[in-house]
Amino acid sequence: MKFLRARTIRGRITVWSVVVAAILISAAAFAFRGAVDTIVASSTRSLLASDGAPYEASIRAGRTEHFDRPGDSELIAVVSPAGHVRVNSLPDGLSAQLYKLLQLDDGDHVIADKTVASYDVANESVTVKDGTWHLIEARNRDAGQVVLNGLTLVLAIGVILLVIGFGISAWLVTGLALRPVTRMRQQASRLSQAPTDDVLPIGPVPDELSALAETLNEFITSVRSSADRERQMVADASHELRTPVAVLRTQLQLAHISTGDAKALEEQISAAELTVERLATLSTNLLTLSRIEAGDVAPQTDVGALLAEFLRSMDRAVLLGSGHSVTVDFVTADIDEKLQVPIVPADFAGLIDNLVANAIVASPKGSVVDVRLALDDHRLILTVEDSGHGIPDDFLPVAFDRFTRADSSRPRAIGGNGLGLAIVRAIAVRSGGDARLEQRKSGGVRAVVDLPTLPK
Repeated sequence: MKFLRARTIRGRITVWSVVVAAILISAAAFAFRGAVDTIVASSTRSLLASDGAPYEASIRAGRTEHFDRPGDSELIAVVSPAGHVRVNSLPDGLSAQLYKLLQLDDGDHVIADKTVASYDVANESVTVKDGTWHLIEARNRDAGQVVLNGLTLVLAIGVILLVIGFGISAWLVTGLALRPVTRMRQQASRLSQAPTDDVLPIGPVPDELSALAETLNEFITSVRSSADRERQMVADASHELRTPVAVLRTQLQLAHISTGDAKALEEQISAAELTVERLATLSTNLLTLSRIEAGDVAPQTDVGALLAEFLRSMDRAVLLGSGHSVTVDFVTADIDEKLQVPIVPADFAGLIDNLVANAIVASPKGSVVDVRLALDDHRLILTVEDSGHGIPDDFLPVAFDRFTRADSSRPRAIGGNGLGLAIVRAIAVRSGGDARLEQRKSGGVRAVVDLPTLPK
């Protein structure tokens, strides 16, 4: 059975097509041969009956003194009730077995004579008032058998030719059908050898292969995006880590130099601690962003659980705002706790904390940060507004990119690393929503995050 497990799809389809075709065509040929055999047998019975019909009519009419002479092609014997043979045109081989033939049941039988010939023989009984007459009718089978044998040979040759033709057709048709696969394989080989923005070719017909190519192209695009994000992450991390690492190295060197001055040594150690804290924060944010961007759609969470997380975040925001002399006001409106949002509560808290912390840092002392959580058109809307000086208009398009800062609102002195808004956008997008920044007419910035909701 190894030949049924060809190494290529084209070969397997061709082999199995030939096997199935051979079975079906052979079955059709056998059925046709059987039908012809049945027709021949039926015709033979009709001919035998027609040969004996005149004699049967004479017997039933009582005209038994004299019977007509059988035709040249009629093989028949008429035996009276007394056992006398009144008519006999049977060949010698059958005539020698005549009394044996009289013992046959009514119906058709195949009898061979002493030569190689064989005959279809029928024993027909005709009962009248003076007794039972027997009509022995025979037909030579050789002529019909020659026809059937010739038909069998023709059918066998036809089956072989049809199977061969079907195999060749299957090979050619399969090759044409798999041609898009060959093109996709060649393109995939080129894509693996050199970086390029090309994708797999999609056929003009919207069939299964086109759907496969579209799915693979989506996968390729996803892999490229993931690889691009990883490269960008590594490049950004290398760039951002270079400065604090260099600063930390300098601070440690200064600490060594200041070993004789306790106050200077303490200052350098304190500065180094701040730098280490900044490095830890940067590393944590990078890992958080990588985790969010690499994850699938988050599981559904009840709005009630998110509301509780929102209130806890507000408690932290009030404490943080008091340290910056900034008031944090918050309100929730039209919250249906039976709805669900595709977001993890911890990510929702991180999203709020980032936006509120940015707003507090950007707001001058004595100002107010307004936070609002509400439902609008089946979407959960979080709005954070500060009273700062706003941000440059040219910063808005890149505000959610990694390691971008608007110096007027995100100074390095407060420890910002340019990842907070990137994390916010990643969480929102992962949940099927979006995040945006808007300039307020009265001054300051409005941050808006909208997330889709679903009924529970």
